[in-house]
This record gives sequence, C-alpha cells and structure tokens, in this order.
Amino acid sequence: MILKGLKRNAIKKSIDAYLKKRNSSSMSSLKTLAVLIDASYSFNQQSLLKLASELGVAPENLKIVGYKEDKELEEDKKIVYYNDKSFGVSGAMKNKSIQEFINKDYDVLINFYEEDKLELNYVAAASTAKIKVGFAEVDHRINDLIIGSTANDANLFINELKKYLKILQII
Repeated sequence: MILKGLKRNAIKKSIDAYLKKRNSSSMSSLKTLAVLIDASYSFNQQSLLKLASELGVAPENLKIVGYKEDKELEEDKKIVYYNDKSFGVSGAMKNKSIQEFINKDYDVLINFYEEDKLELNYVAAASTAKIKVGFAEVDHRINDLIIGSTANDANLFINELKKYLKILQII
C-alpha cells in the first residue's frame, strides 16, 4: 500500500518534470499519428483507423497504445498495452515498448481519453510528439489542442480535429 502511494507520487513528479521541459515545435505536414487510449473501456479500433485515413495518415504510420487497469494484458498486433505494473517504484517506465513509443517523434499524439488518470497522463506528458490533442476533462497542461467533445461522439471529434489541423495548415 505504501509502495503504491510512493509510486503514484513519483509518477506525479515525473509528469510535472516532463511538462516543464516541453518544447513546442512547428511541423509542416502530418505523416505519423499516435493515439493513446484508455483501454479499460470498450473502443472501436476501426474508428481509429478511419480517423487516420481521414487525416491522410497511412495505416503503417499509425500507432495505438492502450492503458488497462486490470492485471492481464492481452496481446494485439496493432495495439500495445500497458498497466500499473509497467511502472517502477520510482515512477519510471519499465515497459520497453511504451518507452519506445514515448521516445518516437510522432507528428500528432491524440490523447483519446476523458478520465484524468496518472498512468495515461504520464505517457501523454512524456511523449515527444510535436502536437498533442485531447479532451477538456484532462489536465490542460498536457495538450496543445483541446477538443470540446466526448469520446462517445467520435465523429464530432474527428470533424473538429480536421478543422483545426487545416487551420494550423498541418493537413
């Protein structure tokens, strides 16, 4: 119990540190897309593939990462999962696949989750993506662009995202 509290505090400190070092950079076009989801809830993988195609991103340039609260992680070729055990006591990421995801320079990271969870916020804040997009319910410091819709209304989210990426001349 005490270790879990220490781990959560270390993760919070890591999030703050990543947010302080965040450097916004400009980009010219959208080629790579990453999506971070809360896989504890059901989601439609096809809608994420649809989103990528509507933004002009090839399926091989789409990476999906999901956080699951339950202990068992299922294997999936298209989605990489992580859970609480992916973090060490010091709050550092132990999962090599997630660490690679964090370190890769994606053009856009979509934080497709509405509930403010430390484990999701950690990966979102640590990511080196050029632009981060998410929902209003999540810590505002993490996302560069906040879309005012819900995860249940994927079509509205896609339309709003496309509109703002066009305004920013990214697509």
